[in-house]
Formats: sequence, structure tokens, C-alpha cells
Amino acid sequence: MSSLGAAPYQGVRGIALSGALHGTLGLNESIYVNPAAFAFAQRYSVEAHSFLAPSQTENTVWTYTGSVVDAHATNLAAGFSYTRREQKIAGGPLIENAYHLAVSKILKEFLALGMTGKYVNQNFPDDEKNHINFDLGSYWVLTPKLQAGLVAHNILGAFENLEREIALGTRLQAWKAFYISVDALKNVDHGLLKDYRLLGGMELARENGLVTQMGLSLSDQSLKNQYSFGLGWSEHKFGIFYGFQNSLDSQRRMTHALSLRAFFK
Repeated sequence: MSSLGAAPYQGVRGIALSGALHGTLGLNESIYVNPAAFAFAQRYSVEAHSFLAPSQTENTVWTYTGSVVDAHATNLAAGFSYTRREQKIAGGPLIENAYHLAVSKILKEFLALGMTGKYVNQNFPDDEKNHINFDLGSYWVLTPKLQAGLVAHNILGAFENLEREIALGTRLQAWKAFYISVDALKNVDHGLLKDYRLLGGMELARENGLVTQMGLSLSDQSLKNQYSFGLGWSEHKFGIFYGFQNSLDSQRRMTHALSLRAFFK
């Protein structure tokens, strides 16, 4: 497994939209992407994820995640997640355990702020074993059809092998059930014109609970150029979602993701 990116545990919706979530209202996936974005959800949510990441260049990585969000109250919303990633190699499996604790609060009817604390333990050889860092995020309801988010990932710096990044995202309701998300991300530890990404996603949420998604990630680094799609259904306090992501270059690095969610007010 490679070093951790700014938001390596995106959830299935993040996979399906190629990470274009920083300005999108969400639930459990907001723990990793923008901790301010679940404050307005006003519900409970329990979610389990499973990820399979086969690659032509590395051994397959399995990821399992469980998370819970309590956003039913207006004073303070909170979310917790545990993630385990495992990659089998000749010398023994590489194992990574990650814990995320996020809190979010509505300050105004159009503004929420949030913070995520993260602790990651790894058994990687010749590497730091423990990583601690924080994300800070804001979520803005600019109009009933337009939202935005501004996030600083890993504000303690990159000295612990966690990339430090600034992200700005927006989401527009272009039609009754059609949404467009556009995000811009920049690694602040590199040069001004180096290590940046533009992310775009489209989401169609039908009244019968069926959701279809597409996403695209473009960067000056070929490893981060990806396309994605997703399909899910959510109704009667239950949801099931599938997401797929693949690299645009010839060295295929895929991710298959599946999640189950229960939610209630």
C-alpha cells in the first residue's frame, strides 16, 4: 500500500463521484471528506463498507469500514468510523487500522463548521507506525440549489506521511433530481503548479430511491486521473450502493466498493 492521501477513506459515494464531495451534503462519507457536511442531515446513520482494489502494479488491497453518525440534534452532530485495510505480500500482510472522530455544528442557517480527528496505525516496514492528524471543514448553503464546502486536510502537516491539502467544492441542483459537483484540490506542501486535482461528479436521484452517479478526476499526476460510476437504492430507512473507480492510464488500478446503510430520524 502506498502512503496515505489527504482523504483516503472516501466511502462508496466518494468512489462513485471520484471524490467530488467537499461541497456536498452527506452523512457517513463526510467524516473523511468534509466534517461540516453532515450537520444539516438531521438523522442517524449506520453504514458498513467493503472495498476491493485489484491492481496491475500492486497486490490486491481489501478495505472494511464501519461508521455511525448522529446528526439528529441541532446543537452538535458527531460521527465515528473504524477502517481496516489489508494487503497480502510475501513477507506478511500490510495492515492499516484507522479511527476517525468527527464533530460538526450549525452556526447559522446557512453555515456549519466541523472537525475530524484521525489516528492511523500501520505495520509497514521502514515507516512511521502511528499517524495523528486533523481536518477542518466548512459547509455553506448559498442558495436552496447551490452549496459549497472549504476543507483543510491534515492541518498538522505532511511530516507523518499524511498529505496536507486544501479543497474547495460546490454542488448545484441543475434539475429536479439532477445534481452536479465540482471540486478543486491542491497539495500545499508542493509547488504552486504541482500536485493539483479537478474533480467532477454527476448524480441523478429519482423519487423511487434509485441513484445513479458518474465521476472524473483530472490531475497533473497521472496516478490520480480516474473515472468512476455508481448505482444505489435508498428507501424505507435502508440503502445499498455500489461504486466503481479505475485509473485512466494503461496501468489499471481499480476499486470496487459496496455499502449497506440504515438511517432514521
